[in-house]
Amino acid sequence: MRSTDWGPPAPGYPGGGAPEEQRWPNWLKLLLLLILLLALGWVLLLSFQYLRTGKPIGDLPIVPPPVSDLFDKVSFNYVATIDGLNTPMGVAVGPDGRIYVTEAGGEREIRIYDSLWQQVGSFAPPDTEPGTRVPVYVAVSPVGDVYVSDRNAATIFVFSADGEPKGQVTAPAGFEDWHPLGLTFDKTGNLYISDVTPEKHRILILDPDGNLTLNFGSQGEADGQFWYPNGIAVDSDGNIYVADSNNGRMQAFDKDGNYLFKISRGMAPGDLSMPRGIAIDSKDRLLIADTSRGAVQAYSITGLEDGDPGKTPVKLVGSFSGDPGTGSFLTFPNGMAIDGQGKIYVTDRSNNRVQIWKY
Repeated sequence: MRSTDWGPPAPGYPGGGAPEEQRWPNWLKLLLLLILLLALGWVLLLSFQYLRTGKPIGDLPIVPPPVSDLFDKVSFNYVATIDGLNTPMGVAVGPDGRIYVTEAGGEREIRIYDSLWQQVGSFAPPDTEPGTRVPVYVAVSPVGDVYVSDRNAATIFVFSADGEPKGQVTAPAGFEDWHPLGLTFDKTGNLYISDVTPEKHRILILDPDGNLTLNFGSQGEADGQFWYPNGIAVDSDGNIYVADSNNGRMQAFDKDGNYLFKISRGMAPGDLSMPRGIAIDSKDRLLIADTSRGAVQAYSITGLEDGDPGKTPVKLVGSFSGDPGTGSFLTFPNGMAIDGQGKIYVTDRSNNRVQIWKY
């Protein structure tokens, strides 16, 4: 049998093949070392900025969009449903974890649920019948009092945490013919109100003593104007976010009522249709319940400190539209609230329930 002679191994490399120096040229080694050093420097700078500013990694200026998108994306998980409601409109969570839901149908009451989502009570404005009251939005003050806007009475009723009547919010001087709708509080107890008085749609802010401290806006379609503003939210810096419902947009303002930017009506991802409920989470992310779209959309907010009125410093980071287990979708969601554990409560108006979600 004839054998084949392949010759001796190549010099300089056991078993044959090219020498090590030929496989990894010096210039390639230097290039790889440079890339590793640059990456290490970027990570160190990123860590320094994160520790210094406390901002989410995706919001830091040295993070390019393809990378920031990886950090910003948020996934939502369905938790539970509170059933048996009748046209729920507004929802709020008190400091003790109790949930308050207004109903525009049936008895038109405000229902109270405990932190396990069991009903523990209900109440309504005093000396009223179901046909004479229309509770819409609800907010809980830092001390636990419950404020309810009523479209039919054109007022704001105030109750204790257990639903005992405590009076009404007195309209500021010069605003007696008011029609309060959306309500929220900031951490110091200032009350923010969207007022839909005909021809005078605007935002009013009252201090804890009920004194008017700021009002801004008028009815119209220009930036800074409103057409049926609904939900209001305030971030940790005092910036104000308004669901400008019939204009199909969200408008943002600084703490002095100066216009900052908007999220407009449209069909592209992140655009709006008819926003109603609005909330800010513990990381200053903006959540908007879009009633026509049948979804809640979440945005990260960046760059407000740049002061560029032409810039829209928001990025869509996630959304949800209904219970994936049953295939039952949000139908005309209206009010929204977030509790201290990050659970999101949405009034699923036409499905007569409240859906509960979390990150």
